[in-house]
Amino acid sequence: MKILNTIALLLAIFSFSHAQEIPAVYSNISIDEKGLFVKVEDRKIYAVHRKDLFQFEDLYSNIKGTNLGLDLDFKFPELNGTLYYGFINYQDGRYPQPVYFRESSRIVNGKAQIPIRGNLSGKYDMVNWEKSGKAILGYRIMASNGMIFYDGKVAFSFKDNLFTAEPTVIEGPFVNQLSHKGAVISFTTSKPVRSSILCNNKVFNNKKKSLTHEIKLDKLQADKLYPYKLKVGDFEYGFELKTAPKPGSRKPFTFAYGSDSRSGQGGGERDIYGTNAYIMKRIAALAKLEDAKFVQFTGDLIDGYDTSRERMNLQYANWKHAVESWWHYIPFYAGFGNHEAYNIIFHDPKTQQNYMIDHFPFATDSGESLFQDNFSLPQNGPHSEDNSKYDPNPDKDDFPSYKESVYWYSYDNVAMVVLNSDYWYAPHGLNVSSGNLHAYIMDNQLKWLEKTMKQLEKDTNIDHVFVSMHTPCFPNGGHVKDDMWYHGNNKWRAVVNGNPYKEGIIERRDELMDIVINKSKKTVAFLTGDEHNYNLLTITEDMERYPPDYPHEKIILQRKFYQINNGAAGAPYYAQEKTLWMGNLRNFSTQNALVLIDIDGKKVSVRVKNPDTLEMIDEYILRK
Repeated sequence: MKILNTIALLLAIFSFSHAQEIPAVYSNISIDEKGLFVKVEDRKIYAVHRKDLFQFEDLYSNIKGTNLGLDLDFKFPELNGTLYYGFINYQDGRYPQPVYFRESSRIVNGKAQIPIRGNLSGKYDMVNWEKSGKAILGYRIMASNGMIFYDGKVAFSFKDNLFTAEPTVIEGPFVNQLSHKGAVISFTTSKPVRSSILCNNKVFNNKKKSLTHEIKLDKLQADKLYPYKLKVGDFEYGFELKTAPKPGSRKPFTFAYGSDSRSGQGGGERDIYGTNAYIMKRIAALAKLEDAKFVQFTGDLIDGYDTSRERMNLQYANWKHAVESWWHYIPFYAGFGNHEAYNIIFHDPKTQQNYMIDHFPFATDSGESLFQDNFSLPQNGPHSEDNSKYDPNPDKDDFPSYKESVYWYSYDNVAMVVLNSDYWYAPHGLNVSSGNLHAYIMDNQLKWLEKTMKQLEKDTNIDHVFVSMHTPCFPNGGHVKDDMWYHGNNKWRAVVNGNPYKEGIIERRDELMDIVINKSKKTVAFLTGDEHNYNLLTITEDMERYPPDYPHEKIILQRKFYQINNGAAGAPYYAQEKTLWMGNLRNFSTQNALVLIDIDGKKVSVRVKNPDTLEMIDEYILRK
């Protein structure tokens, strides 16, 4: 793709304000008149970035009406290709999708036209815009090489012989943070507007004009179906949600789990710029068909590993669009993975080595803050790794926030604890500038987990606890080289301001398992991903899990436990590898998969289905 090749070639000195403070948790980073750099063998290796050829907001915000239709200017002169377009009929079906017209428009130097009057009137006016004077169009940007770049929406009005682009709900509405008392409805608009939601004969309003919106619906009854209607300008969007049962009701229900939906091979919707939208649509549809009450999706939603906030936001938008039609009704809870990494890259022209660390300033421009900006998730996790024993500056926040990437929530008698095993992730940066290791749970997060597990253990309404994190304790195919194993090498650990953690990756894995398995009886399984396959691992005390001559203390596991790995949501597959524990592995599969967990009081059953073929991959009972 010409535009992507151009992007890849446009490397420039990273623009870094001299006023911006380098976080104290990093080491070996300095700044001079040329920019940010690290020292390697007394050479200065400067930070680079890929120059942004587009701004994400320009893909939806610069649409002007004419007397013939709509003119779109993406302000992206390098973009050439095809614009597909068609109406979205929100009154025809529960899951609105654009129905593309038989003709398309050319995108030339980043500009295109939609001839509404000429092509979408008369017998092709399926939404009755000629009578109502308004409608909503969906459009698809396809680059000249066939890659689908972005799926957008535009609401328009028609009055006095002139079309006008109106404020449009470009993402959402999404049901989030569902409880037995209500939910949070989030959405994004093309322009700052005020909006309102009508639910339960009550109007819930925005307090001020905004582009991103979160409206809390409260004082609802438990286990009840509620229609809700979002109003933005003259446009209304009607859907429904069902509140959770009262905690401890112990009514039968199903929830779904998946991970790893970054772009796959095969072209088309399997790679809508950064995500496998085809499989994600199938996963969302299957989850709703199976009456799943929520979907937990933990990590590697997108390709990521990028230096551009604009491209990262575009990828997140494409993921959200893929599941949007079903997210109107049930919540999708996202978790943080390694491909959510948003990086500063130090490029060594001598060796062609890239050293990558988490982007900063952490509060406003890190991988963690970017994730927070794109989702509406519970905020009951730890603050950060500040004030841990490794904090070099206890009086100041120097670490990224855990906000919305570490959290827990419940539904009836089930609690889901979501961890971030790629926090402050420094891919290829540990050896020059400090940072965290892929799969390493740092101290404050581990302490929060132990406190949360104790709390849930005492909660009489909770029977079953699941712990979800992106990286398996015991990898089986694709990540045996890292995750919580690193080929059995315990030397790998987090490094803060040049100071390595005392505990290595295998020691930290054991501390995690001790909390989850030995100190809790309610926990059922780890729900993991990272490896692009499905499998069930039964973890027992007699399962071989240490390298030969391991010199550190070995924990004793007091009960049987499970690791359900489902990283099969569309990313390119990983085959099985030889491991010490492979004898405890069940039904390793490289099919695309959705894990459906059925809860019936004390009973926990699992069904695993291929969302593309609907074939049953696996089925078993975890608790009777």
